[in-house]
Amino acid sequence: MAKRTTNNTTRSAKALRHALIVVIATICIVTAVIVGVVRLSARWLAGLSSSTVTQDTSSYCMAKQTDGVMSYALSAEQSANAALITAIGVTRGLPDHAATVALATAMQESKLRNLEYGDRDSLGLFQQRPSQGWGTVEQLMDENYATNAFYDGLVKVSGWESLPVEDAAQEVQHSGYPDAYAQWDGLARAWAQSLTGEVAAGVGCKLPDADASDPDGLIAALQSAYPSVSGSRADGNKGDSPVTAVFTMPADLSGDNLRRAVWQTSTWLVVNARHYGITKIEANGMVWTRADTAWTGTEKEGDVVTVTFA
Repeated sequence: MAKRTTNNTTRSAKALRHALIVVIATICIVTAVIVGVVRLSARWLAGLSSSTVTQDTSSYCMAKQTDGVMSYALSAEQSANAALITAIGVTRGLPDHAATVALATAMQESKLRNLEYGDRDSLGLFQQRPSQGWGTVEQLMDENYATNAFYDGLVKVSGWESLPVEDAAQEVQHSGYPDAYAQWDGLARAWAQSLTGEVAAGVGCKLPDADASDPDGLIAALQSAYPSVSGSRADGNKGDSPVTAVFTMPADLSGDNLRRAVWQTSTWLVVNARHYGITKIEANGMVWTRADTAWTGTEKEGDVVTVTFA
């Protein structure tokens, strides 16, 4: 009898060890799967991690809320994309709210970067999906096409003009995380107010010294963004004189419409200053230079914006 008990005990011990081995192996497999998923997610999210100032603190742009309490910083790349999105809304004749909704959406979806990847087949500024009828991969990687596609969807939403930012964005995007857009409301409003010209001198950029310039490229790009604004070079007569360009607002504008046009143009110019080698911008009695993050001077009426290049 004692021998049978010993055998039973031995078999029980072996069974227990086997069960423990199975449990440990299962835990290891599950852990490996979780770690793999986390790593893959981290790779994708790495492209979306910079929501404000990048590690390169020598180059960034700041937009202030109208109450001056908060400022929102973006990289040069993010700022230029924000200006592009806003300019398209303005030239389409859409209310300022459209730019706010679009900027909040692009911040949530791509952090205002034209990404070549995303969840499933999502890509571009707004992470639109070719498989969902938004367009081809080539089309959606074109910032102009992608932005117009977003606005096309927005204007189809009934009553979008009075919807909260996050609700309007969700009606277009149909995201699995509908509440996420709300976190960018303050940033989107501050940037939209300046880029639409509602707020004067609302965005300034701090940039390193320019070592090259492209006046002709700038003139062409600005007139593509705002076709009604005329631009021309006004270079000095002497070789040591700085290269300048002058942008003139449409003659039929006056009052607040003229003021808005000046600051739409000036803000677009300042966020694109790094790319085109701009060193100074003068608009309505105020001045911006690369060394500062804010405009200086006292605003007055005017219809011309002057740009100086490196």
